[in-house]
Amino acid sequence: MGWMVTHSGSDPGETHVEVTRTKGAHCRFVYLKRIFKEHMKEQLALETEHGVTQEVRRMRDQALNIYLLYLVGIMLFIDKSQNIVDVVYPRYFRDLDVVADYSWGAATLAHLYRELNNVARWNCGQVPGYLTLLQV
Repeated sequence: MGWMVTHSGSDPGETHVEVTRTKGAHCRFVYLKRIFKEHMKEQLALETEHGVTQEVRRMRDQALNIYLLYLVGIMLFIDKSQNIVDVVYPRYFRDLDVVADYSWGAATLAHLYRELNNVARWNCGQVPGYLTLLQV
């Protein structure tokens, strides 16, 4: 919950409701889209009124964090619900100069193989994950 307030700039009350609704350190994609749009509108209004200020840069960074979390959740580390993402991933984006050195493909494949292992159970009905990687 702390990450969502600090790095995404979401309202603490809304964040508490979101964490309660998803029953853990998760947030829904619709929530991420909504706060992303709000940040972009606010940032654009501030930029046209005052120019590029420290506040505008902070809002851009927050919007970037939200967008990266959305991309990671919808493309790389997909879960069965297909509408929520864990908020643990943004800690890897703290230093964007280092992020390019991470092996995202290997991490995604490891996640996919773990999910394929879970699918082998008799009571599992769907395969989550970025299945396009299996074709490559």
